[in-house]
Amino acid sequence: MEQHEKLLCRLLKCALNGKHFNGMGNYTADEYKKAIKAAAIHNVLPLLYDTLDNSVMEGNIAFDKAVNNKVENIALQTVQQNYHLLFLSKYVINLLEENGIKAVLLKGSSTASLYPVPELRKSGDIDLLLENAEAAGRACNVLGKAGFLMEAEQHANHHIVYKSPDGIDVELHSMLVEPFDNSMINNYLKKTRADIFKDNSRKNIMGVELPVLSEPFHAFYLLLHMLQHYLRSGFGLKLICDWVVFWNRDIPQKDKLQFLKFIKESGIYGFARMATLAGIYYLGLCKDNVSFMLCLDNKHNAGKADEKKDRENAKEFLEEVFEAGEFGKTSPDRMVVLRGTGWIAYIREFHHQMRLAYPKAGQVIIIWPVLWIMTFAGFIYRNHSIRNVTGSAIIKKAAQRSRLAGEMKLFKKIV
Repeated sequence: MEQHEKLLCRLLKCALNGKHFNGMGNYTADEYKKAIKAAAIHNVLPLLYDTLDNSVMEGNIAFDKAVNNKVENIALQTVQQNYHLLFLSKYVINLLEENGIKAVLLKGSSTASLYPVPELRKSGDIDLLLENAEAAGRACNVLGKAGFLMEAEQHANHHIVYKSPDGIDVELHSMLVEPFDNSMINNYLKKTRADIFKDNSRKNIMGVELPVLSEPFHAFYLLLHMLQHYLRSGFGLKLICDWVVFWNRDIPQKDKLQFLKFIKESGIYGFARMATLAGIYYLGLCKDNVSFMLCLDNKHNAGKADEKKDRENAKEFLEEVFEAGEFGKTSPDRMVVLRGTGWIAYIREFHHQMRLAYPKAGQVIIIWPVLWIMTFAGFIYRNHSIRNVTGSAIIKKAAQRSRLAGEMKLFKKIV
């Protein structure tokens, strides 16, 4: 990791724990500016507002009033946006409930409420989970009558995007995440979705009461959301920050055990452990709070953790997060992670991309060859004409990113 990345981690560690940062004298003005730029790329810049309080910064060689004014301005904009989203969430959820449609808030204000200063966690849209596709269809009719407009292009299979009259995206999710290229976890998520609406609760968030996920499901969703983006082009520091603030609280033991059951049965224990290690070593996640995730008992051949290997893997994982920026936007050659090596891994991923691109037609086996050709043609066109990157560069990057995925033993169920 570069010096400015280490600096940003230290700044975020303070911000996530509600502390000022007093170690700026160890860094140059250039490293400070690079850290601020990286924070903006990862959409975590507003979190630094209190940590970089002018009274603490002045007198340090790295202090730059213009840069700090930028932090302040973005923080103020974020606070205004968050209150806008909070009350729009209340309006939409109440509108749906009045029409007999249950909805649960995902991420957004619900996750922001875990931060020392909730208003500083940046968000740009509203994500709502509906009970099923039928409920999502009814919700579409309700929003349409209320003046919301469906986006002409829908880029995901697990949610429908509407735009509010004032230009805010509202995503109606009929599934927690987009299907993975593994039937075991997809079936598991279908079975557990119904339990979410039996186990959800209402929470007072910045003075507004909203339906939210229970603690185990909230943690599970944060992890699934991270994993979904990780297996595509990647994700940035904000999602790791969400993970840290979630677990840096007093979570009841029964909720921890329920979450552990989720990640063992769904086969994503290894990913949970990797994200947790990155939080511990770099962003101030309290190890005692998450020790239940770090070692399974000897029956499962985990044994005592190898700390040196854990540190190396956590460093590599966080470097991958830094490289991705927010959702992999920094590099056009970042598209997927392969879960394995050799041509079988490439073929499996290509077939999965076909199924995502053509979810209905992909169920008809006899036309797969035609769909493969269409998927390949689309792949070549989008990357050459739109993203300006070669297919070989994407394949090379996917192979480079696959090592850590192998370490995580993704989708290997633990019983």
